[in-house]
Amino acid sequence: MFEEDSKCKFTLYLAFFITFLGYSGRYTGIEPINNQFFPFAVWSCILLTDNLSYRLKGGSLLISRTPELFFLAAWSLGLAGLSELLNLRLGAWHYLNQASSLPTRWTGRALTWAALLPFIFIMAELFQSLRIFRGLRSGTFKAGAGLIRTFFISGAALLLLSLAAPAVFWPLAVPAVFLLAEPLNFRLGLPSLLRELEGGLPEKTLRLAMAGLTCGLLWNWWNRASGSGWEYNLPGRLLSLKPAAAAIGFPSLGLSVYSLYSLASWFRSGKTWEEAAWTMPGRKPGRAAQLAAALFVIVTSYIALRAVDSHTVKMYLGWI
Repeated sequence: MFEEDSKCKFTLYLAFFITFLGYSGRYTGIEPINNQFFPFAVWSCILLTDNLSYRLKGGSLLISRTPELFFLAAWSLGLAGLSELLNLRLGAWHYLNQASSLPTRWTGRALTWAALLPFIFIMAELFQSLRIFRGLRSGTFKAGAGLIRTFFISGAALLLLSLAAPAVFWPLAVPAVFLLAEPLNFRLGLPSLLRELEGGLPEKTLRLAMAGLTCGLLWNWWNRASGSGWEYNLPGRLLSLKPAAAAIGFPSLGLSVYSLYSLASWFRSGKTWEEAAWTMPGRKPGRAAQLAAALFVIVTSYIALRAVDSHTVKMYLGWI
């Protein structure tokens, strides 16, 4: 087992190597690195961001709580797969210039999906290390039954609207997830942004929103630079408001994925990637529930990989 300082050095060297490999392949056009540039870019940035967090505060997700990164990556794969299956109805995005080689295509896609949660949460932890929003307070309130009911009804309405008329309303599915998951976290005693806001503590919520926006902008930048990528099918009225749509959608994504992962933490009695230990009240999930969660991740990911190839990819490249 590496000591933390040794892991810090190792991950930094690994980040430099992946960065060099990815950008060299990108600018020289070497395949399949050019085609699969996105996973190189996102994982090198994850390693560098985590390394900076460690150097700022003496602890980080990857270096100090390494097993949590694997839980995050696994759930990220499963939840991203679930969103791809939902996208079969929403038609929110499609893929272009995908490698015709299945191992290359699936490896790159799986690494991309697995990076979603780690990237947002490690970015949020960096902002915490930089003391962004630290000590910020807001007014307290009581999250009573009426507010919980309002969250549920609003989330269900937004989700149903996005499913009923996806060509116009698919962006509403992102905030719908947050509105549906947060009340469940609150009632189950899981880590909850609603509970923190109730107590006048908005800093984590703001950091996650800021992390979602930062990661989203980087994703779009790397997506445009990559040999393969995706395109959003924005409603016609939003095309002229694309920057504003990103400014709203990506922060909302940061909050939604936090709430979803908190809900998934039920299978581990509320334990998440965060430093502070959390003990979920009530009956703890059994071994069967944990095996069911692992099966969900595996099966959902496999079905999603197949479904994307069949329905979401618009163009393949035969020589890669």
